[in-house]
Amino acid sequence: MQEQYQEQAFTEPVSSDEIYANVMQEERVKNIIAQTSPDNQLTDIEWRIKGYKKNIYTQQWEKIDPKFQEPSPILVGRYITFLSSVLNDNTRFTNLDSQEINKLMNHIIEWLVDDVDVNAEQYGLGSNYTERTRICNILLGQVFLVLKRSQNGMESRRIWSSISMNESINQQPKKPGLMEALKFWK
Repeated sequence: MQEQYQEQAFTEPVSSDEIYANVMQEERVKNIIAQTSPDNQLTDIEWRIKGYKKNIYTQQWEKIDPKFQEPSPILVGRYITFLSSVLNDNTRFTNLDSQEINKLMNHIIEWLVDDVDVNAEQYGLGSNYTERTRICNILLGQVFLVLKRSQNGMESRRIWSSISMNESINQQPKKPGLMEALKFWK
């Protein structure tokens, strides 16, 4: 007959401070992941190439100079497509050494310089070398930072340790029920 009754686990109520701490920890982890997300970085690059800056107060993209003519949509599309092959989670969570990073950066620099030189007229850049330099610096800076964070698996370790820490905080040890606590008498 006793077997018909299910054991009830008695747990202490969770305080609002513990709930708040857990929520804040989850928000920190989400924030780190979002800030380093390749998709977010590609969006930022796209807007910056077009001559916009992000207003830190409104989080809206604003044109720096209303007279500034945006680069060709072909340029923006080609560069974002190319960068998406490098700025992705496969790269982000890999384990690159410094030589591999240097080789990748060399490849990207060569392609970018060749492309902007060959297609300058099509892109509307012609002999506007300062604009070419601005665009290349935006692209190369972001790529280098992603590759640097992936050096020796640093980014993957950082993200996974944040997630693991968050999961361990959320997992509270269960206290034994009354029947479980009395089993030593058998």
